[in-house]
Amino acid sequence: MTPALARLGRWLGLAVALMITVPATLRPLQGHPLDGVNLVFHEAGHVLLSVLGETVMLLGGSLFQLLVPAACIGAFLLRRDRYSAGLLTLWLAQSLASVAAYIRDAPTRQLDLITGAPDTHDWWQLLGGWNALSLADPLGRFVVFLAFAAFVTGVLLAVWDELR
Repeated sequence: MTPALARLGRWLGLAVALMITVPATLRPLQGHPLDGVNLVFHEAGHVLLSVLGETVMLLGGSLFQLLVPAACIGAFLLRRDRYSAGLLTLWLAQSLASVAAYIRDAPTRQLDLITGAPDTHDWWQLLGGWNALSLADPLGRFVVFLAFAAFVTGVLLAVWDELR
């Protein structure tokens, strides 16, 4: 493959990644292709961390939803593959936006959960148990900030080698 063709492939790959992650990051409650992937890791986190107690089990869903893309990013960075790490950072940004929406929904519990029972809302249970439901919105906004920081970082990582 020629360097020009490889470069074109990287730009096209970034464009596709952006087409998937931009709408999902800006409107995380609209249903997007990565939601199913995130859900699998979210639920796995509950199961895998259930042995560490209820609080860690409740946090485990959101944690695993974020740790899986973060671990993949780390693996690519260890290989010095900034482009791939950048694309996966876009996934992390989308996942952060999704977690932020879940956190912000805690007081009202309007989201459809796979259990169908609003009392199984992780963040409602966590923040309610800590008498901190009033912190759902500011905490969610902070996670949105992290999502946008991850998004910018992802784009910069993906284009870094092209712009040097």
